[in-house]
Amino acid sequence: MSNTTDKMLDRYVYLHIEPGSLKRRPQGITVHVKLDDEGVVVDAWHEPADAVGGALASTYKTYNEMGVEVTPAETTT
Repeated sequence: MSNTTDKMLDRYVYLHIEPGSLKRRPQGITVHVKLDDEGVVVDAWHEPADAVGGALASTYKTYNEMGVEVTPAETTT
């Protein structure tokens, strides 16, 4: 694989959900993806999304790990 292809693969965030955790509520799963100041956060929840018990699975990856440079946004006044 080329260096460019390697860097593109680094920009994926993977979330694995254990099959055993799906038996509790078979209605469905909601996936939340959040871009925050430091990177990407992914959470998976049973439906409904506000169900008690917390997330099924969570993961994150920083922008630095993905080879993405973050610069402040320009503001106009």
